[in-house]
Amino acid sequence: MRLYAIARQFLRVCTHMYFVDIQTSGRGNLPKTGPVILAANHPSSILDGILLTTQLSRPINYLAKSELFRFPVLATLYRQLGAIPVYRAGFSQQASQRNQEAFEKVFELLEKDGCVGIFPEGRNSPRHKVADLRPGTARMALGAEARNGYRLGLVIVPTGIHFENRELFLSAAKLRLGKPIRVADFAEIHRKDPEAAVQELTREVQKKLRRQALHIEDLRLTSLLEDLGKIYALEMERLDAPPEDSDEEGEAAAGPFKRMRRRLLAWFRPRPTDPRRLESGLEGRHRINAILTGLAELRPKAIDDLRVQVDRYKAHLNQINLREDLRDSLGEPIRERLIQLRMTLYAIGMAPVALWGLVHNMLPYLFTRLSASLFNDEAIRGFAYFGIGVLAFGFAYSTYGIWLWRFTDITLPWTLAWIASLPPTGYACLRYRSTVLRYRDRVLVRTFFQTQGEVTEALAAERQRIITYIQALDRRYALSDPD
Repeated sequence: MRLYAIARQFLRVCTHMYFVDIQTSGRGNLPKTGPVILAANHPSSILDGILLTTQLSRPINYLAKSELFRFPVLATLYRQLGAIPVYRAGFSQQASQRNQEAFEKVFELLEKDGCVGIFPEGRNSPRHKVADLRPGTARMALGAEARNGYRLGLVIVPTGIHFENRELFLSAAKLRLGKPIRVADFAEIHRKDPEAAVQELTREVQKKLRRQALHIEDLRLTSLLEDLGKIYALEMERLDAPPEDSDEEGEAAAGPFKRMRRRLLAWFRPRPTDPRRLESGLEGRHRINAILTGLAELRPKAIDDLRVQVDRYKAHLNQINLREDLRDSLGEPIRERLIQLRMTLYAIGMAPVALWGLVHNMLPYLFTRLSASLFNDEAIRGFAYFGIGVLAFGFAYSTYGIWLWRFTDITLPWTLAWIASLPPTGYACLRYRSTVLRYRDRVLVRTFFQTQGEVTEALAAERQRIITYIQALDRRYALSDPD
């Protein structure tokens, strides 16, 4: 498995450059030793296997569809990495006989305390769902236990894979490993009625897998529900407040350029829709919940759009009191002040490094994004981002190096140093983006770019846009219950 270890380290670097953030929970549910079947949902083709391989310590032998083994070179590579082909009826002659051979290889691996990775849906997962599982995983697991007198100790670990946006380059990913299912617990049923045992174990794996895969999405929907409830409440509170008198003296003291800027912004900015019109469609938490539930089923992309808008709004909301942070932080514990200082210095000091990485990595990034967008299937598109990205960035770095060496006065050592700086600074650019976005409320330098009044005005406009967007979706899809 030496090739596996080398490939794993290479793919770890690639995945950390591809994903802004990767989180894994429940690592302790994967036994360090003993036979294991990892049963995972399948949202993004080969990328799912790459993610499991790089994030989990145990070597994994995957069951893969035989179509991936059509080309001799790739077939040899996959087999060297421990993959086992599975043949589907209609795609291969003698599929049943060949699959028996595949089962035999799986039995031998499990009897040697191996770890087998299976995507039991048998196809890519529907968006935000886990399809009904095929019985092959349960049949294989029970067969392995039966031929070892039900003393093999095999467990199935349901593993949920979730991508923040499986169509988006540089998004985030989450793995969630559930508690192991002991296959021997179904031994008594299997002795009496093997087919009934297969069906029972399949139902159990499906229930646990959906809990792991969909629980992540449920948490995200709950969080979005809470945020939208607060946004709507704040807007209602603002509308219920008495109107403030215009500050003519303040307008006069603002200076001619600021007055002109305010008038231009007021002229170009459209008058917002009164959110009170939403009261019939968004009366309280249940209305919002009905709309989000309907969108998750009818138009999942709208959920992603709402998350982006709400996250942006929350980031701007944190700005409204940041101008006072420099003064108020003097009364905070020293640890909090040090965190703010460190994040401010990081945002300023790392900016040139991040800019260097951005300039040199932008072209291969754009090429990857445009090329992968040509694939219609979103699950295949996710892997295309990864595969094309590895090739595009490698080609770009080679091109930079040849050009610098042949057509400039830069010496070969400096050319090599230049090229060597591109992957780490590209990685630093991604981490810079991720860190600043995550801790933007601690970066005090941002507070000097807008006045408090401008931030407050921008917040109100953003709330209006979010509520109007929800209102339009509600009208289009009739999501909320009519009165």
